[in-house]
Amino acid sequence: MNNINKALSLTLTALVSTAAVADDKNTNEFSFGGRVEAQGFLIDSLYNDEFTARLHGQGKYQLNDAITAVGKVELESIFPNSESNRNLEDYTRYAYAGVETAYGVLTYGTQDNAVTYLTDFTDMAEVYSGYTNTHIAASDDRAKDTLLYSVTKGDFKFNASANFEEFEKGGGVMVAYQLRPDVEVSAGYAATEATGVYAESSEVYMLGARYTKDSFLLSGLVQKGTVFDDDFNAVDAFASYGFGKNTVSLSYNYLSAAAKENVDINFLAFEYGRYFGGVALYTGYKVAFGTDTSAGGNADELMLGARYAF
Repeated sequence: MNNINKALSLTLTALVSTAAVADDKNTNEFSFGGRVEAQGFLIDSLYNDEFTARLHGQGKYQLNDAITAVGKVELESIFPNSESNRNLEDYTRYAYAGVETAYGVLTYGTQDNAVTYLTDFTDMAEVYSGYTNTHIAASDDRAKDTLLYSVTKGDFKFNASANFEEFEKGGGVMVAYQLRPDVEVSAGYAATEATGVYAESSEVYMLGARYTKDSFLLSGLVQKGTVFDDDFNAVDAFASYGFGKNTVSLSYNYLSAAAKENVDINFLAFEYGRYFGGVALYTGYKVAFGTDTSAGGNADELMLGARYAF
């Protein structure tokens, strides 16, 4: 608990200090908040649960007419935590700074990869989505020591990133285009060159599309490449519909690696959530098919969760 208390104390200190600077500079583009969340899982008659807490602060400050400074910090703690040797870096979800100009945004630190915008097409469920892009550092949701450039011009968006972590260097690119107000398509590429204690590299090609109409969302993502020097194929599909304070969703995650069956994913999941104010209550059921190893082996799951955001 000492490490947890230290991390949270440092976070609060940073947030308060940054808020004071923002107030001194007369800017109102600074915000901070957080969330607490509890989740329980019933897997083949075995129950486990997890409690998490997050704190974040982010803001912008206009340096001059052409350049705006941007930054974000977000830390997460998981309770109960049996690890006693974690440091502040282990709690960090986001910690980056950079500049925003008319030519795009350039940031460095722990942050999204270039293709995260694309993988978010289908990574929209509370729990059961986004499983197929976690094995490659350059295509994971976030990465440490990452330089990210992003620019949006009308209906066109371009991202490029480079990963400079000591043992996993790589990068990626992504382009997206809004074909019409309700349809967007995207393509991306990411690769990780493992060094040092890692002996295998990975790369992935991606194509994605999503359709949004009022409170309905339908999206798909296709991936092909190598993971740990082994060929793989992956398909994600996601659909959701919101009515009032309720949302129902259906997700399908599939990944097949030719010679590494321990990373295979193959399941269909249904989720229901009710959202009011900063409170979310949700549940879901995952049906595992024959080759699924996402729960450590082929197993169905029942999930319950609650979250409060502030």
